[in-house]
Amino acid sequence: MTLYVDSGWVLNVQIEVSPANTPIRDWGALYCMAERHRYERIADEPYYEEAEARAATFLHTALRLRPFTDYNASIGIGCVRAYMEESGFPINPKAGDWAILVADIRSDEAGLTETARLLRAWAS
Repeated sequence: MTLYVDSGWVLNVQIEVSPANTPIRDWGALYCMAERHRYERIADEPYYEEAEARAATFLHTALRLRPFTDYNASIGIGCVRAYMEESGFPINPKAGDWAILVADIRSDEAGLTETARLLRAWAS
């Protein structure tokens, strides 16, 4: 089963994981954050076929495009956790793993593929 979500879903996660009234800095980036996991290479052929790859797009996009004025890492992580849970693949990283991944994405040490690989390992 492929789970697709929209901007409203991301905003619901934002409400759950960040302080009230965290402003949106860039509506286009928010739209991209929500839509990127749907990207299709060819009509009806998913480019991001696995839940881990689709979930990785939320954190990667939140950190690279910064749709919110603050708490982009927390919101991106919240989206990953919720998406993986709703897809039937809950994740359980070790203490400190999120901080390392966030730092690696921000410094360009980890791209989308590496992020998805880690999520896959954390779901095992």
